[in-house]
Amino acid sequence: MNRWYKKMFEGNLGKYWLNISDRRKEVTDLQVSFLTDVLKKGVVLDHCCGPSRLSIPLSAHMPVVGLDLSMYLLQTAKKRAKQAKTRDFYLVRADMRYLPFKSGVFDDVINFWTSFGFFSEEENETVLREIATVLKSEGIFVLDIANPGWLVRNFREKDWMEEEKYLSLEQRSLDWKTKRMKCKWIVVNKKTGEIDEISFDHRPYDLQELRELLKREGLEITQVYGSFEREDYDEAGSNRIIILSKKLHHSKTRL
Repeated sequence: MNRWYKKMFEGNLGKYWLNISDRRKEVTDLQVSFLTDVLKKGVVLDHCCGPSRLSIPLSAHMPVVGLDLSMYLLQTAKKRAKQAKTRDFYLVRADMRYLPFKSGVFDDVINFWTSFGFFSEEENETVLREIATVLKSEGIFVLDIANPGWLVRNFREKDWMEEEKYLSLEQRSLDWKTKRMKCKWIVVNKKTGEIDEISFDHRPYDLQELRELLKREGLEITQVYGSFEREDYDEAGSNRIIILSKKLHHSKTRL
C-alpha cells in the first residue's frame, strides 16, 4: 500500500503543510472555543495533532496529549509549546492504528481537519477501535472531516494556488468503485526553486457510513454540525461533517 502519509508531513512537504496550517488562525480560535464548550474538561487526546495548532491553545483550559507520526511536526509543536509556556501539555509520537495507551485513559478524543480515512477500510476501522478503546466510558469523541457530498458537488480536477512562499498544483480524481479520492500535489518553493511532489489517496466517508462505523465500536452519535458555528448539517450544502459521539458503557477495553 502507498504509505504517502509517511512522506507528506516530513521534509519540504512538511514545511508546506505547516505553511497551510499556519494560515488557519481565525478558524483555530473558533475551533478552540467550540471544543472548550463541548468537551468534558478532562484529559484530551489530540489525535493527529500536527504542529498542535489546537492542542497548545486548548491546553490553557484542560490537560492535552498531542499524538502524531510526523517527527517534523512534533518538533515544531514542541518548540511552539515552549514559546507559549504551556502547562499540562504532552506530545507522543505514534501510529494512529496502534495507540500506546491503556484502556479508558482519556475523557475526550479529537480528530480534526480530515485526519481520518488514510488507510484501507479495515485499517480505518482499526483507527476508530483504538480511539474507542482509550476513551473512558461516557467519553466524548469529536470528529471533523470533509463532507463527501459537498466535495462531489464542488469537484474540481485541478487547482493552482500561489502565495508568498509557494506555488502549488493539486490534481484530483474520484474512484467511484473504491470510494476513494486520489490526489497529486506538485509544490514549488518560490525562493529556492525546489520542486516536490506526492501522490496520495483518501477515503471520504459520508454521515451514514460514519454512523455505522462508530456504532460498531461502541460510539453513539449525539450531535452533528455542518460548521463550527454550530450550523445544522446539510448533506448538499455543508463542506464539513462535525460529529460529537459518546462512548457507551459496553464498549471494548484493552487488557
